Amino acid sequence: MIPEDMREIFEEFAVEAKEHLDNLEQALLELEKDPYNSDLINSAFRSMHTIKGGAGFLGLSTIVETAHKAEDVLGKLRSGELTFNQDINDAILKAIDFLREALLAYSRGESVSLDEELLSELTALLSGGAKSKKAETPTLEELLDKYGLSHLKGKPVEEVLEELVLLPPDKRPMELVDAIERMINLAGVTSGEIREEVEEEANKLMMEYAKESLLGESLEEVVEEKKLDLVQEKEEKTTETKPQEKKEVKEPRKEEEVERILRIDVQKIENLMNLVGELVLERNRLLRTLQSLSEEHQSKSVEEMETVVSSLDRIVGDLQLAVMKTRMQPVKKLFQKFPRVVRDLSRLLGKEVQLILEGEDTEMDKSLIEKLEEPLIHLLRNSIDHGIEPSEERIRLGKPASGTVRLKAYYQGDRVFLLVEDDGKGIDVQKVKTKAIQKGIITQERADKMTEKELLSLIFSPGFSTADKVSEVSGRGVGMDVVMNTVINFRGTVDVWSERGKGTRVVMSFPLTVGIIKSLLIRVGNRLFSIPIYSVLEIVSGDEAIISQVSGEDVLILRDSTIPLFSLGDILGINMQKVGYIVVCMLGNRRVALAVEDMLGDEEVVIKPLGKIFGDIEGISGATITGDGSIVLILDPVGLIKRIVGVF
Repeated sequence: MIPEDMREIFEEFAVEAKEHLDNLEQALLELEKDPYNSDLINSAFRSMHTIKGGAGFLGLSTIVETAHKAEDVLGKLRSGELTFNQDINDAILKAIDFLREALLAYSRGESVSLDEELLSELTALLSGGAKSKKAETPTLEELLDKYGLSHLKGKPVEEVLEELVLLPPDKRPMELVDAIERMINLAGVTSGEIREEVEEEANKLMMEYAKESLLGESLEEVVEEKKLDLVQEKEEKTTETKPQEKKEVKEPRKEEEVERILRIDVQKIENLMNLVGELVLERNRLLRTLQSLSEEHQSKSVEEMETVVSSLDRIVGDLQLAVMKTRMQPVKKLFQKFPRVVRDLSRLLGKEVQLILEGEDTEMDKSLIEKLEEPLIHLLRNSIDHGIEPSEERIRLGKPASGTVRLKAYYQGDRVFLLVEDDGKGIDVQKVKTKAIQKGIITQERADKMTEKELLSLIFSPGFSTADKVSEVSGRGVGMDVVMNTVINFRGTVDVWSERGKGTRVVMSFPLTVGIIKSLLIRVGNRLFSIPIYSVLEIVSGDEAIISQVSGEDVLILRDSTIPLFSLGDILGINMQKVGYIVVCMLGNRRVALAVEDMLGDEEVVIKPLGKIFGDIEGISGATITGDGSIVLILDPVGLIKRIVGVF
């Protein structure tokens, strides 16, 4: 249990530890491709070391013991006593998973027991792991060449040390730290004497670091800086007897920049967003009132008021955008989880798969990012299990032995897109058609009239799967259904492209913001309603619309394609005098046409929930207040269609 007086410190430690675990996992996955990269090994070691230090200060013994064992393994990798291999990577990744679960359990106030099997596995690697012959110690000249410091060859040791101190921590591998000691030996100072003082200072520093800060530089980096300071002190003592050699005094480090990141409780951001929403509504009312006033009176005061209101409108718009951006987060943290997923799946299925990540700096609304992990995992599973062929088959087909899966995020207009693409065997459209008929999702008559694109969209139907048998990875018919539900819930769209032998591409798109939206105001009977404009593809005048019937159902004929047509009056139980306009909407991956009586333009609205009294009403996503003070219900087209056809 975490004591209440330590809860705040623990929360800060947990945030930092999760970041270190993500970095550690990423470094290990990169080491699989570059197992002799000392920078990656050092980075992994520092992350594990920092986690252990913070957990030790908080008394989280389970985390400390597990991290300590994993750190020992990483330490032997760093020193060259162990060679990086699959067994070591699997064990450290298991340790990372355990530490994540332990942090979660501690945050819930639960006790955590040691994983004895994991500890035994790590201990076995330390005592009986595959050893490698320790590499010969490189000379100073070789190291200078290796790290691009050839210009320092033959220079006094002081100049070499000064150059190394100026290197940033992530560019200063442990090899160079060891080189410092060798250079000190060259200068005639006893290395053992310095090492003893350095270790004593490092132990003191560890306690100071844990008490004073769990954020900022890692403990390993701070210790290294202290080591360099001690080294210089020793050198200064040895050069005091040489008055003819004037040693350049090390400049004090510049004061570090003020912390640029401020962690704020999410609820405070939500409250601020709600206040901005109210401000937007009042701005709309003010604009509407001023418009009426201008039509009735023309005076200098009215003109001045128009100027002020125009400026206020701009400021409110900028404020709204700024607050929305506080909810935006880069997708990098979401994407970081998938290299591990792809690695584990490809090993489970015995396939070679390379994951390419693009657009990691693309920002999305925080609430959306939190819900995208599961759908993206399902898409990646399908690509690897159903799409990517075994290496032997790929070679026979003239493809590279290793399959490629691409995950990309990008902007287009006021929407953000997520793309999952593979270079596998593609989707067999005829097999999709046959399976859909067998499962009763569509009739044979309906299937014969569907285009290839419409048939591909059937993969999102609940319970649909083309797998002949259920496996550990897929075949249960729930994955793509989850994808579609997420897309619909966040007012998105999804599109599928596939070609036999070439691969498959799934593209999801979502609005950039989720709280304040543009909407289309419509009239049905004597009532006003609002349809979110993100789902509107186009609007057709009722006089120009071509309406027909297919299998007894109304359809809109639009550019040689048929779109199911529904009357909003019939759905809502309101008598409509005429069909003034037909609004064509894209819902998920399907087009639907809605007949309305009249349109009154578009307006920016804030979605307000209906509250506990009304609860959830299918087809109604909330309500808003328009500029003239009217309360308008915001329609959910997907829910409305479900009222008629039962499923969507």
